[in-house]
Amino acid sequence: MSLPERISILGLGRTGRALVEFLSGKAKLFLSEARLLSPEERNFLRERGVRFEEGGHTERVLSADLLVPSPGVPPHAEVLQKALRKGIPVWSEIELAYQVAQPSLIVAITGTNGKSTTTELVGTILRAWGAEPVVAGNIGRPAIGTVEEVRGRPWVLEVSSFQLLWTEEFRPNVGVWLNFAVDHLDYHGSLAAYFAAKARIFSRLTLCDAAVLGREILSRISPAGKTVVIEDVVLPLGWGEDVPDHLLVNLKAAWAAALLSRLGKEPPDYEILRPVLYQPHRLEYVGEIRGIPFVNDSKGTNAHATCAALRAVSGPVVLILGGRHKGGGYEALEAPMREKVRACVLIGESQEFFAALLKAWGVPTDFATDALEALRKAYSLAQPGDTVLLSPACASFDQYRDYAHRGEAFKAAFQKLREESAVRKT
Repeated sequence: MSLPERISILGLGRTGRALVEFLSGKAKLFLSEARLLSPEERNFLRERGVRFEEGGHTERVLSADLLVPSPGVPPHAEVLQKALRKGIPVWSEIELAYQVAQPSLIVAITGTNGKSTTTELVGTILRAWGAEPVVAGNIGRPAIGTVEEVRGRPWVLEVSSFQLLWTEEFRPNVGVWLNFAVDHLDYHGSLAAYFAAKARIFSRLTLCDAAVLGREILSRISPAGKTVVIEDVVLPLGWGEDVPDHLLVNLKAAWAAALLSRLGKEPPDYEILRPVLYQPHRLEYVGEIRGIPFVNDSKGTNAHATCAALRAVSGPVVLILGGRHKGGGYEALEAPMREKVRACVLIGESQEFFAALLKAWGVPTDFATDALEALRKAYSLAQPGDTVLLSPACASFDQYRDYAHRGEAFKAAFQKLREESAVRKT
């Protein structure tokens, strides 16, 4: 397709930068950022001839033929609503990339939890078959930055509800919807709106395409094309032994999606998949201090993920919980909290919210202002046989750039705590 002449971009995060890199010289760009830009960011834009504003979005954004918001810009943002009222198309970066890319096929994965692991598993299986896939999307590499690379190759994309919301023609050949639980109500406004955004992964499938989805989701939606229920997938012999249930879902979905791509059929050696099942910041064993293990599940950014983490950890838990909560869904935590959590150390701007909730459930709480204080307090509360688990059930943006930044901060704090413990021991 030919690109629109004038394109406005909202936000200069990872996605915004990738959009600027790809679109520079191809369209007249205007970038609008709600925060103040750094000197490096201003130079980045000036070197590419991009006009910009910072510290808020003005009417200048609306002098465009297309508006592309970063995933963090919520749909109720005034600037997006004005654009829609003026009839300006709003596309996500995923939609724009889809319009200009020429892959051999697309496998797209979404879900409340497990997207990244499943995406990497699909990519690993296809690579084992010699297919040379390009893995991108919400997993870390913006799709728009891989448009040239993916020409004639399989595209394996992790797609979020934020990205799917602003799609018009995006259509994978194989769409995967892993699961659905309460999340992102602060962004979408309601559970129905969140579901509708996720459902767009299947909305344009044809009879030639395929959908892989959980049975509960299938009870609410009927995709076109071949349908495979994740729970019914039979794994190759020797795959998934001693793997937690939530990772079995990822493995089954990935195997089904890979088979539906028709790029191979013989199962690769399971040993090449095993490392992929355990992603950084997802139930990541960090180490132990005097017999107390510490586990980093910073990627547990909603109640559904934290429930899975609590089920996966054996024995009692001292849980580090909190951050920027997403508006609902936390009632799911009550049963596993009562069953497994000895105490909670609360972090971030949601501390008072969780303190009131946990008091009603009879779970003891304490407060911490940073990662090191949280680990010190959790360690002091832990008893032999306990695990200290960071699984915040919240977004990280109140204190950190993202969940990975939060996880790295806690791993660094663990090293500091271990040094302190060693000094006390001597």
